[in-house]
Amino acid sequence: MTSKTKWMIAGAAGLAVVGLVGEASAAGFMLREQSSEYLGNSFAGSAARATSLATIWYNPAGMTLLSGHQIAGSLTWIAPQARFSGTAFGVLPVNTGDAIDDAAVGSNFAMYSWSKDLKFGIAVVSPFGLRSNYPQGFGGMAHGLASAVTSIHVNPNVAWRVNQNLSIGAGLTGAWTEADLTSASPLAPAQIVRVKGDDIGIGWNIGALWEFSPSTRVGIAYRSNIRNGLEGELTRNGVHLADIHADMTLPGTATLSFSHRIDDKWTILADAQWTNWSVLKDLTIYNSAGGVVQTVDYSWRDTWFFSVGADYEWSKGHTLHVGAAYDMGAIKDAQHRGVRVPDADRYWLSTGYTWDVNEHLKWNIAYAHLFASEADVAQTLPTALTGKYNASVDILSTSFSYKF
Repeated sequence: MTSKTKWMIAGAAGLAVVGLVGEASAAGFMLREQSSEYLGNSFAGSAARATSLATIWYNPAGMTLLSGHQIAGSLTWIAPQARFSGTAFGVLPVNTGDAIDDAAVGSNFAMYSWSKDLKFGIAVVSPFGLRSNYPQGFGGMAHGLASAVTSIHVNPNVAWRVNQNLSIGAGLTGAWTEADLTSASPLAPAQIVRVKGDDIGIGWNIGALWEFSPSTRVGIAYRSNIRNGLEGELTRNGVHLADIHADMTLPGTATLSFSHRIDDKWTILADAQWTNWSVLKDLTIYNSAGGVVQTVDYSWRDTWFFSVGADYEWSKGHTLHVGAAYDMGAIKDAQHRGVRVPDADRYWLSTGYTWDVNEHLKWNIAYAHLFASEADVAQTLPTALTGKYNASVDILSTSFSYKF
């Protein structure tokens, strides 16, 4: 194996899990958009409101506030804009167009009411993901060209009303994650190195909902970290180079939510969520013989998401949603931010509308715009790349729920 080939393998392998993080709609590579209704409030009150089947994902205890057997689904279009300007190798100007691809995200829910106080539900969602694409010849090609990451979680849950005020819920999650990433050496830009791997991890979640009164409630929810042992291969222009594997952990979350109905028209909502991104400290890539191909330092930090919102029901069956949020970025400095990771603090503004069509059918639509802080990049390995990203995100979502 030539020294150039070894360099290309090490560079691509070292970026294997970096590709799992990028300009998603939330910090790191998280996708929050599992509910159109909740999006309209910037997810304020997500673990306390329990007004739709999305509560199965955000806090399963909220199922006790819902009646009947129900199904629901949502479709969300996420349109990020991320443009890089800077220099490669210290001298070569680099300017890109929109490097992060638009993508659709779907979610599905179903609930079976065993009784008034005992509910069973399942959520099938995609809470992490990425699509990016830089042109061939991009000055940062050694850091990454194309990225396609998909993470699908299947999450069955049960909820039980303990007494008049307290409900609890819990579930298990099976999480399938796949990464398909390419990069190239500036020494041989036509030779595309591809990393592809996947795995299924298992996690768990719990939640509780306390009703102080029919109009005021507080929800708490926790989701565990999920460890993935990605396994796959390295190829160059379609030719197998090596089998690889690497441990990667999806972060857990802890959420505290508040919902208060002021009167027949107004409801106020608030949310605080902590995400355990510090589990992504570093990444070690191994070959099939157990040798270390490369170790990459991340030094990510835990993040906080804060949101407030309000609902206004101007007439029966017609509700307007508004919300705003601060979403802290997981990457703390330019030295740990690369072309696959233009992560930064974000600020959300959102609105939405819910129509209760009849006693069985409900329809939602929502829009959000995210303003991202300027994100500096100062990479030295595998090649020098410095500059900054200017980014924003537009999100449009629609959903329905049907009660039998």
